[in-house]
Amino acid sequence: MRVSVTQADGSTRTESAGPASNLGVQAEIRVQPTPWLSLFGNAGYIDGGTNEDSEFAAFSGARFRLQPRWQAGAGFTIDQPIGNGMRLFATPGVTRRSRILFELPSNPLISQDAVMLVNARAGISFADDRYELAGFIRNATDEDYLLDDGNTGGGFGYPTSIPAEPRFYGVELTARIF
Repeated sequence: MRVSVTQADGSTRTESAGPASNLGVQAEIRVQPTPWLSLFGNAGYIDGGTNEDSEFAAFSGARFRLQPRWQAGAGFTIDQPIGNGMRLFATPGVTRRSRILFELPSNPLISQDAVMLVNARAGISFADDRYELAGFIRNATDEDYLLDDGNTGGGFGYPTSIPAEPRFYGVELTARIF
């Protein structure tokens, strides 16, 4: 695996971090107990990073950046016809991911703790799905977290933090012409 290493003068040099592996497993399930209700869930585990190797001590056993060890999600969808070409729908869901690291070699000081997000979308469709009016909310609990940190500006001596979207909600009107 190749990595960029910042030198004392601020320049970078490409080095080998040694051999690496990225092994994981993922599972998904969807159950439909009624014609109008669907339950879903997923979970994943990944163990990725540089291998333990004394020849590459600085990177030995380091986890890959932006890769949570665990991630899971669950929710349900309601999709109920109400007559005259109209239907009600709603899909709330929750996702959780474990800590992610923002740099290689792994530095727990430049990381993001576990994050749980709650999102939802609901509305009404009419004229046989030609039109739709829906409301949505993302990050309903207004979780304060970072998408990335440290890597971009770090080469210039000014680490860059990229915050994630705060609570965001709105209304959508959709018209399908074709």
